[in-house]
Amino acid sequence: MKKIYTAIDIGSDTIKIVVGEYFKDKLNILTIHEEKSKGIRKGLIVDPNLAINSIKDGIKEVNNNLGINIKRVIVGVPSYNSKFMFVTGEINVTEEVITTDSINNLIKVSVYSKVDNDYELITVIPLTFTLDGEKVETAIGKSGKKLGLKGIMITAPKKNVYSVLSVIEGAGLEVVDITVSALGDYFEVRNDNLDKSTAAIINLGHETTTVSVFNRGKLMNTETIQLGGINIDKDLAYMFNISIFDAREIKEKFASSHKRFIALNDVYEVKNTAGEVMRLNQIEVTEIVMDRLAELLKLAQKQILLLTKQEISYIVITGGLTEIRAFKNLVYEILGKDVIIYTEDTLGARNNKYITSIGTIKYFVDKLKVRGREYSSIDEQDEELLINPNNKSIKGKTSITKIFGNFIGTKED
Repeated sequence: MKKIYTAIDIGSDTIKIVVGEYFKDKLNILTIHEEKSKGIRKGLIVDPNLAINSIKDGIKEVNNNLGINIKRVIVGVPSYNSKFMFVTGEINVTEEVITTDSINNLIKVSVYSKVDNDYELITVIPLTFTLDGEKVETAIGKSGKKLGLKGIMITAPKKNVYSVLSVIEGAGLEVVDITVSALGDYFEVRNDNLDKSTAAIINLGHETTTVSVFNRGKLMNTETIQLGGINIDKDLAYMFNISIFDAREIKEKFASSHKRFIALNDVYEVKNTAGEVMRLNQIEVTEIVMDRLAELLKLAQKQILLLTKQEISYIVITGGLTEIRAFKNLVYEILGKDVIIYTEDTLGARNNKYITSIGTIKYFVDKLKVRGREYSSIDEQDEELLINPNNKSIKGKTSITKIFGNFIGTKED
């Protein structure tokens, strides 16, 4: 079986699709695609039919690029309103040595009955394992009588989870796993320092900004700020009486993030909504962009302090806004120099907009190793067959039950 994985990041502005193949523990990008989002607002599905069509169009383009048919995907759900809960559990070991099945059963015992009625389980992040009361780095392959777990359970509102699942399946795809976007971000930007300290990740998105706190490589909490790049576009459109489209062009191609890094003689010609030609200089444009970016960064900084009482060693910032000219200069001025502005450098996907999707694949592969499972986005025997959009891949179980049944079993198992 070829280890080909597909991740879909459903954003408010665009839907990002990344297809990669793992070979010798390295992710090789096969193709990437960005499709304009329709029916999606602040990462949430507001018009399922439009969202389904956007996903279909994106997958069709990917299939045409590769000459194969993607059938199974990993997808992220918004971190908005996600809940984090410490959980513990313990089971009697019946096998001679601990296996992945033992771990799966332990996780199942630790989380069932602890999920709120209107929430759905996303994942469980193990913090520590114990074997006969003693902490162990890894339990698999060891012998003992009692296996214990302390971990963090992440849940998300059912309406958010099921709306995402329904549009993905409506596009003729099977969802093999779901995650929160913050985990995707972490698995792509992680490094030795991030794995050994308390750190934060700020993802500056189109309509929202996600702030996440990690402790020794474990996601501890996340929060969403209802501001993003679109707010800069709206500011520019209002101040200069221009269209949102033109405002975005100015932000991306002309503006600077800091007034000390501007070209005094540069001008940008644009027509206002009355059809009059305007000549904008970088000083007036940058003042607007700088003010809004500064507000965003200060709100994110405040949110980090609300998410953890521990001292933050450093901050990683991702997202499309990081590509605005002189961004790092504004960041260092507000947040200090213990900040990493992450730049995506994966061959075949060197663009920050794909960070979450690439990280989602890496998260999924890491999860497969722990669970002892194998999956691929394509069928080995019929790679050339078209996806049947009417195929009901799940019978007798809900979508969410099948997804988690793949990894931790079901209550009936």
